[in-house]
Amino acid sequence: MIAEHESTDYGTWSVEVPDEVDAGSEFTFTCQVVLPPELADTGIVVSIRDSDDEEVATAELTQIEDDIHSTGNVTLTAPLTMGEQVWRALIIQDDACEPISTTFSFIVKAHSTRLNVWNLPSAIDAGEPFTFKVGVKCSSGCNLAGKEVGVFDGEGKQVAARTLGGEVWPGTSALYYAEIEAKAPSVPGDYKWKIEIPASIAEAPHAQGAVDFPVKVMEAPDCEVTVKVVDAENRAPIKGARVVMHPYRALADEDGVAKLKVVKGTYKLLVSGTKYVASSQTIEVRDHTTIRAGLRLEPIIDPASYYV
Repeated sequence: MIAEHESTDYGTWSVEVPDEVDAGSEFTFTCQVVLPPELADTGIVVSIRDSDDEEVATAELTQIEDDIHSTGNVTLTAPLTMGEQVWRALIIQDDACEPISTTFSFIVKAHSTRLNVWNLPSAIDAGEPFTFKVGVKCSSGCNLAGKEVGVFDGEGKQVAARTLGGEVWPGTSALYYAEIEAKAPSVPGDYKWKIEIPASIAEAPHAQGAVDFPVKVMEAPDCEVTVKVVDAENRAPIKGARVVMHPYRALADEDGVAKLKVVKGTYKLLVSGTKYVASSQTIEVRDHTTIRAGLRLEPIIDPASYYV
């Protein structure tokens, strides 16, 4: 946001601050002022005052172009009180001159929380327990260890809860996580559940966070399908090949073997692997069965062929 102020003595101000700031977090303030030549070398200082007219920072103006002077980037800290804040930038040259100021405003808001769900089974047996992971990150990177997250079904009933651990997910800066166990509904179907972290005011205010996630419940499987994935040329097993019989899916182990427990029926079997051409076939599952899937390497295309 840019706030401008006209002054007979000092010309035009411009103040830049974010429109919204997390409560208690740092933000950047920048002020530029047009000064007449006779005041350009007087070492004028800008005083930044909060809504109670308390000085929170000062910054000396530096010439950046002709008569334009700037404070540069000044780091300020937002108050913990939420809502609109009206602050001002104030120039006091000496006791003989009337102070000149401009107001600027910004909104202080509660920290937001973003939730993620992963390692969720693609299909869950009716009435059986299942596990998945949930991660929560604060918009200001706050420590969320010990905060409780709840799991709610489609009717709003809490079905599980867990506190976030003290470690962050590897490779992230502030994603706190937990593994949660819940019990699937006893009736097969597609459900929409929700994970919530409640609002809190401890240390800094945090808004409630929530995310929906699907829970696909199937009849108890009565067949096991074993898929052996190999290289079609040398018959070598393909570790990590992806095997899908919607909604069931699995990854091949070191021996190229993937096992899926499914309900009897007709499926399209999709098998794919890195650098291999995917294959598909329709299969009828009536009992335990083993299928061999041979994948061929993707052809190597000479880039020069595009210009022929």
